[in-house]
Amino acid sequence: HDDISQTGSKNTRALSYGYQINEVWRTHAAYGTAFKAPSMNDLYWPGTGNPHLKPEYARNREVALHYETAQHTASLTYFRNNIEDLIQWRPQSPGSWTWVPQNVDSAKITGWSLAWKGRFGPFALRSSLDLTDPRDKETDKRLVRRARRQASVGVDYTANAWTLGGEVIASGPRFDDMQNTARMGGYALTNLTASYRLDKDVSLFARINNVFDKQYELVRYYGTSGLNALVGLRYQPK
Repeated sequence: HDDISQTGSKNTRALSYGYQINEVWRTHAAYGTAFKAPSMNDLYWPGTGNPHLKPEYARNREVALHYETAQHTASLTYFRNNIEDLIQWRPQSPGSWTWVPQNVDSAKITGWSLAWKGRFGPFALRSSLDLTDPRDKETDKRLVRRARRQASVGVDYTANAWTLGGEVIASGPRFDDMQNTARMGGYALTNLTASYRLDKDVSLFARINNVFDKQYELVRYYGTSGLNALVGLRYQPK
């Protein structure tokens, strides 16, 4: 039970059930509701806040099939989310460069998610594919800045204290406007990682993102990071 003075109160609930078919196959189904209140910035940020925002309320359903062994895991999930008063940034008026958060009366997000992880000696592989259809139910247009297809594939190699890895993350095109006319292209990014374990709790790590310096946008005319790197020291008690 959430009780927020600015936006009122909501009850949320969840129910799930899983069934072990045999030693390696398992299925499950779930139903839940969700509640999201607008943030203080959404409501009151100077120039872009919208004090009339309503909270989001969602009903989520999913069914899934899982395969699990000592070396491999895989899952296939179908999901359906119905959202009332989805908070989404939109132009303040047609053609305006000022965007403000507004409510979408009714939205629906349906799709499939496929994931797999496997181990072959010192190699650990992983992959995922998400196929979604995010829709504004009033206009039957795709929701702003949401891609229909996303995928990733990665591998890690472990040798003694070293772990070296790489991944490719890909996303399909998306639209930056409610009319679905301002199309932003898809992209694929390559990232590399390395870590060296100093002892059981401490390791050094490094990461290089966007190795090929891909130019892409998640928001139209708003630049994203090109090639970048970071290094650090991680303490993680066992």
